[in-house]
Amino acid sequence: MKKIKTIILPESYDDRVQEAARKIIKKKIAKVIFIKTDNKIKSIDSENLDIIDVGFSEQFLNEYLSIRRNKFPSLTGSDALKELSDPLTFSCMLLRNNYADAVVAGSIYSTSEVIRNALRVIGLSKANKTVSSFFLFRFPQRHFLSERIFAYADCGVIPEPNVEQLSDIAIQTAENFRKLTGMKPKVAFLSFSTKGSAKDKSLEKIISAYELTRKRSPSLICDGELQFDAAFVPEVARRKNPQGKIKGDANVFIFPDLNSGNIAYKITERIGGAMATGPILQGLAKPVMDLSRGCSSDDIVRMAEVAVRF
Repeated sequence: MKKIKTIILPESYDDRVQEAARKIIKKKIAKVIFIKTDNKIKSIDSENLDIIDVGFSEQFLNEYLSIRRNKFPSLTGSDALKELSDPLTFSCMLLRNNYADAVVAGSIYSTSEVIRNALRVIGLSKANKTVSSFFLFRFPQRHFLSERIFAYADCGVIPEPNVEQLSDIAIQTAENFRKLTGMKPKVAFLSFSTKGSAKDKSLEKIISAYELTRKRSPSLICDGELQFDAAFVPEVARRKNPQGKIKGDANVFIFPDLNSGNIAYKITERIGGAMATGPILQGLAKPVMDLSRGCSSDDIVRMAEVAVRF
């Protein structure tokens, strides 16, 4: 029998988080750890819920000082203890020390706070230099795209990725798309141009990232630069990119910058009616998942489902 994983929900006093924990436990997605602070936590009667008092963070003081003094040599013990008493920081230390398998946060904390704590305490995965994010999209039943799943990246972290970062984003997103969906990723580097149909200096980064990705991951199906319709609509692909590897069947879309990625994901969700899961952070040594502060309890449950599969 497969061992059930454990996730930490640091914002344990948030009503949405408490409701999500009930659903996570009921569906047997994972065991849950709450962090106890002065804020009241509603009781959930389950053997699969543990509550750890934030006061126990003191046990990690020496380890945390060692981590932080690499960049801040003058950090005092009292200042470090104050930082450790933050539920998110404490949660990341618990994750670092294998008390859990993932942290899911962001209903109260901002994305920058989640990423900062994850980088500070968990760090990057081996041989990786980039932390980015992606969204998974599913459409409701009876929608003409209901059988398809898509990934958009990066929609939440790096405002202006350089060539190497854009390639990292593409490779990481493709790997995680395969891991989460079981589907073969087909990656499109998006642009306002298809295979030289327009000329502009801004296209150089996209073309270079595509070429670098081909060298780094030769087995990955990818193509660029492509307009969205050339990546998504078979008829358009046949006209605009007849020799391309993408035949209008792309499922992983790489945006050139955060502006375009973030705008596209919100349009897909709000006008297109897709169910968005994300931003899913990638590139970390252990899974720390970020939530939108406008999330529902069901959004938290979906993110927990993702976290346990990383």
